[in-house]
Amino acid sequence: MAKGGLAKMKITAFEDPKYQKKMADGEFTVLINPDGYSYSYKIEYKGKQAPGTKGAQPKFTAVEPEQVEFEFLFDKSGAIPGTLPTDQATRDREREKGVVPDLEKFKKVVYDYKGKTHRPPFLQLTWGTLLFKGVLIEMNWTYKMFSPDGTPLRASVKAKFKGNVENDLRVKQQNDQSPDITHVRIVKAGDTLPQLAYEIYEDPSYYIKVAAANKLINFRNLQPGQKIFFPPIKKE
Repeated sequence: MAKGGLAKMKITAFEDPKYQKKMADGEFTVLINPDGYSYSYKIEYKGKQAPGTKGAQPKFTAVEPEQVEFEFLFDKSGAIPGTLPTDQATRDREREKGVVPDLEKFKKVVYDYKGKTHRPPFLQLTWGTLLFKGVLIEMNWTYKMFSPDGTPLRASVKAKFKGNVENDLRVKQQNDQSPDITHVRIVKAGDTLPQLAYEIYEDPSYYIKVAAANKLINFRNLQPGQKIFFPPIKKE
């Protein structure tokens, strides 16, 4: 891009989730930048209720990958500056073909199943301050303008992408414990072993295994400040 020119959004397809192996012909530069884009975020909770409690406290399960949504405009009508070549002969040929070739190229980059990797591609979207890595999860397009012979001259494409974080980076971002590794809790006044087992495993009956793992003789008499280990337990 020349200095001072208009930066166009670019979508690049990769074979691998580390974004190191770029696919052949796996790049698409939009002709018309989107008017905007929207992010969405979702946190999942479980509402399983412990026996003997009045209400179910939502139990965190996962933070869903962020999603970003765009609406792209494809136009070969000539009404929008910069969407057709300046050479008249080339301009006429482009207009005669309409937007279908551009839509197919876009679809090939972001959507098509790749036989080599046995899956659709991993995508990187770049535009200005935007750097988004993810996969396409939904797309639909609508034809809006036609030539006299019915050739589509304009189409809008709504596309939704879900974020994809490389495994090494995901571990660094989480930086916490998961349900399948050992947890440690410091007992507070009023804590009971069944209650703590429910918080960790969502099942208070696992207190028996926790007591055995900690060699607790009197699990009903926990002392504030006491350290309790909650080992990985395979749920039945």
